Amino acid sequence: MYMVKKTTVLLRDDVYQILKEKAGAKKISSLINEILVEYFAKKGSMFGTMRRVDISDLRDHREHL
Repeated sequence: MYMVKKTTVLLRDDVYQILKEKAGAKKISSLINEILVEYFAKKGSMFGTMRRVDISDLRDHREHL
């Protein structure tokens, strides 16, 4: 279980209605938390579109003489 902090978030009426329809009036906080975690947990590359790669599986392609 995570510690929680109580805060005030000001939402546009249309955004509130969408959240209320999707999550229900009593679970809006949970939905907002899920959305924010998903948004901030993404780790983009320096190009913004490529996913992160691990170089541990790269092979050495140098020619052996």
